[in-house]
Amino acid sequence: MLHASDEPQTTDLPISTITAPLIEAALARVLSSRSLRGSARGRRFLQFVVQEALAGRANRIKAYTIAIDVFDRDASFDPLLDPVVRIQAGRLRRALEHYYLTEGAADSLRIAIPKGGYVPQFSLVPVTAGSDLPNDVSGPAPEPARVELDPPRAPLFLRRLADRPLRWLAVAAMVTLLAVVGLALFGGWRGVAPVPTKGALERATAPAMTQRAVRGPALLVLPFTNGSGDPTLDLVADGITEDLVAALIRFEDFLVFGADTSFRYPSAPALRDAVPATRVDYMLKGSVAQTGDYIQVTATLIAAKDHRYLWSDSFRRAVTPANLLDLRHDIAVQVARTLAQSDGVIEREEARLNGQHAPQDLSSYACLLRTRQYWRQLSVALHAEVRDCLERVTRSDPGYPEAWAALAMITIDEARLGFNPSPARPDPIDDGLQLAEHAVTLAPDSALSYQALGLALWLSREPQRSIAAYERALALNPNDSAILADLGRCYSLTGEWERGIPLIREAFTRNPAQPSWYRIVIATHHYMNGRYDDALEEMRRANLGREVILGHVALAMIHGQTGNRTEAAKAVSEILRLDPNFAVKAISEFERRNIHPDIIVRIVDGLRKAGLAIPPSQMANGAGL
Repeated sequence: MLHASDEPQTTDLPISTITAPLIEAALARVLSSRSLRGSARGRRFLQFVVQEALAGRANRIKAYTIAIDVFDRDASFDPLLDPVVRIQAGRLRRALEHYYLTEGAADSLRIAIPKGGYVPQFSLVPVTAGSDLPNDVSGPAPEPARVELDPPRAPLFLRRLADRPLRWLAVAAMVTLLAVVGLALFGGWRGVAPVPTKGALERATAPAMTQRAVRGPALLVLPFTNGSGDPTLDLVADGITEDLVAALIRFEDFLVFGADTSFRYPSAPALRDAVPATRVDYMLKGSVAQTGDYIQVTATLIAAKDHRYLWSDSFRRAVTPANLLDLRHDIAVQVARTLAQSDGVIEREEARLNGQHAPQDLSSYACLLRTRQYWRQLSVALHAEVRDCLERVTRSDPGYPEAWAALAMITIDEARLGFNPSPARPDPIDDGLQLAEHAVTLAPDSALSYQALGLALWLSREPQRSIAAYERALALNPNDSAILADLGRCYSLTGEWERGIPLIREAFTRNPAQPSWYRIVIATHHYMNGRYDDALEEMRRANLGREVILGHVALAMIHGQTGNRTEAAKAVSEILRLDPNFAVKAISEFERRNIHPDIIVRIVDGLRKAGLAIPPSQMANGAGL
């Protein structure tokens, strides 16, 4: 039986119009999309669950059967010990959301994998002329037919060539590249089609492609070369080039020329000769080679102005017909994160180039770089500097959405961290929410805009809408470790530790320069489980400054439980130095951060044992303290 979405339908058409042929067509579009082209596992996962649903076997769609039929696990598979299905399901949900935000925005039938299970759901959205709905939508729906989709494994002819690595590699590359749609992203076009919203997540309207000015540097990915000289690797090198462009384009701070531009103008001089006004700041080049069953990809970042080599690395992986797409995608994502994420190679080089400018002379992009430095350091003085800088930028460059998003988060920190409160802003959280909504309106394709909206909604006591905003941000840029950490914080503090802590740990794995205050959440997780030594070690690794009151709160509650009165008294003294009234408002402060009541009870118990005189009170949900 086919299952329509439990959510209210967004069309007046009867549910009976959701037929097997429509689902097949919708599935084919998603499988051939850019959103899933880099994930062979994701495509196999989606294909399997949709096929099972169409065959009337929805009750068979469980973690165990998915692990065996899709991921080649054996009968001893235990989902509690091996999280492969849960992890891949999360990635697939984000890929589907990204697809329907961008290239699939006009699709009339949507496929979703609701959280809490793996059975797909199908829903209709308003359709326009030219849609693929049948002309006769009023008649009875045909019985769902079993659709014989391709099995989730390598095609037979590729498996037969498995003992001849170069030949099957070329064939596999040709098959995958024939399915790839080129990215026409030359100039200032962004890689994600915007979905305009007005003030809230649920009021999304139809998407419309817009042109975005880019204030940061420009990066040209040169076509990767075949380092072995064997022509069978040419298509693999081209595929790596396209995967790198697709991964880098997710980051909004700089312009990445599209793959079409890379192949048409395979050098910066060639591009400048064709388009003289074009600026190229960085070039990424590389090569692909193969030795036996191993493939090696070498990548190098070069400063275009003086041809300095800024970074280079090699990646050697065992390759098979089944893992070629995943291998390409994983290498591309690793390179993109190294170069483009916060405190990555490009940001550090840009910060060096702008480091000698006075704050009032910083460009729009340089101001955003300084803001990222503040997020890593959380300094009162730096907060004031970047707030002034961002306010100037939003006046002089009002079309810069990332500046509005950053200003939203800086404004919220006046209340969240108590940094530089302004009499002109009696309610910085509400002001921050308005700034974040404005950023989303300016750039609905901006992950930073939704990240700011997530923070504003979190402090506005709307945790579920906050999580939805962070999920949207992660769908727009799944490679951003800061968004991953924020989402992990939300899940953790609302009590979903098993979802939140792995996200924060993964964020630190991806980016060791991740702001260290996220370690407070990990320390709290240890604290809740009685692992006080582990909690203290996490706080030592956080290495927070004296101005972050939550760091002292965490230390006080831990030392309170361990009975270390000297260190507990020091932590309490620091809390009261920063906020003499903190004891009176402690519970409301924790509630304002949407911390689960059970967690608040344990935190307050530790603080009282540390000597912080928190008065008896009643929490909003009635739990006594």
